[in-house]
Amino acid sequence: MKILFVDQNFDSLNIGGAFKSNYAIIKEFTKNPNLEIRVLARKTNILKKKQLSSKQITPILKTPSKRINSMIKFFQINQYFSFFPIFKEIKKFKPNVIIVQRDLTFSTLLVGFLKKIPIVNIIRDPMNLCPKFIDITDGFSNCSEFLIRKNCWNCINRWRTLRVILLDKPRGFDHSLHSHVLTVYYKFLYFLTKFHSYLMKYAFVNIVASPLMKELIEKKANKSRVVIKKVTPIDNSEILISNKLIDKKIIDTIENSDKIILFVIPRNEGGSKGYPFVRLLLKKLPKDNILIIVGTILEGLNKYNNVVNIDQVSTSNLYYLYQKAKVTIVPSIYTEAFGRVILESIMNKTPVISSPQCGANYIFQNKNYVKVLTLEPNLWLTEIKKLIDNPIIIPDKDIKRLVNEFSPQECAKELLDLIEKIKY
Repeated sequence: MKILFVDQNFDSLNIGGAFKSNYAIIKEFTKNPNLEIRVLARKTNILKKKQLSSKQITPILKTPSKRINSMIKFFQINQYFSFFPIFKEIKKFKPNVIIVQRDLTFSTLLVGFLKKIPIVNIIRDPMNLCPKFIDITDGFSNCSEFLIRKNCWNCINRWRTLRVILLDKPRGFDHSLHSHVLTVYYKFLYFLTKFHSYLMKYAFVNIVASPLMKELIEKKANKSRVVIKKVTPIDNSEILISNKLIDKKIIDTIENSDKIILFVIPRNEGGSKGYPFVRLLLKKLPKDNILIIVGTILEGLNKYNNVVNIDQVSTSNLYYLYQKAKVTIVPSIYTEAFGRVILESIMNKTPVISSPQCGANYIFQNKNYVKVLTLEPNLWLTEIKKLIDNPIIIPDKDIKRLVNEFSPQECAKELLDLIEKIKY
């Protein structure tokens, strides 16, 4: 069987949860001698092996001007133009099935529709389901409506102001030229989003990782074929303590405190991971609590003596931070398709406080080491204090169960079992 994976990134060094997951699944697939895997990605190291090869999608539209190239990137023009290299690769490779996720989904679904090739669409977030890329309507409320132009356009008009209210944009941004351009752009994206939802009906299957995401997809995509599968593999063999490459001053701060709070933010995604809420927490966080923010360097944190901000780190370093923390906070504002951070934290024996917007919460119903709280600062501060003062021991049997259920082998098997049902 020939399988073509289409993704934004394909590299063992990728730290984003979606890319980590896809890489682990592909790695497992290559152990099956009956599979020939090809990966097409915008960022990848070129590979040419017997069972696995990868190619890079080069930008079709590129200019000598950095400013124009930045605009092309921002408006994602090359993502839509990726239709052509994807179409070309399909004609050459002749895959039996295509597996796609994230920002090349639209072009891939369109090619699959035209070429009549089964598409397995792994949905990692609301990216292609909302014209704004993030399904928030007011404050910390999520959208649960079908795509209706009047509602979407009204929401887009409010969203510019909402970014300011959430402290994600400076005061006055909602009246700027930049803001008005984005408003027009998002209204144009409404039609592409609507078309994307239409194309999803023709995918062989749309895979989500949680009931929460399934409910969102069914409403946005008019109940197209949606199934829940484990597509978030976590390699337990990587769980070890390592503090290499972390600044010694930071290590000393961590080692000398027993009140460490961890917030993992892979990149600054317009506040979607909950950074605006974290800033509200910081105003009331006790001075002897140390908040570690890891994943990206954020502005405005220098004034807080009890905040340690670390850029991207290796998996082993991240696990070191998990194990040193008393609690991991996951205050996602948009609908988090799953929430890999929750599983990683639990596997490292650290309890979690999560917003209701995280799909992984359904696994931990009635578990005292995952607290699900609405995004109200005082509730979180109270729970953080409880977990620091009275640490919760996570049972080894629960960790073992998670390790087995979300192993790369088990996740790859679930996906392959589904693919083998395809008639081609």
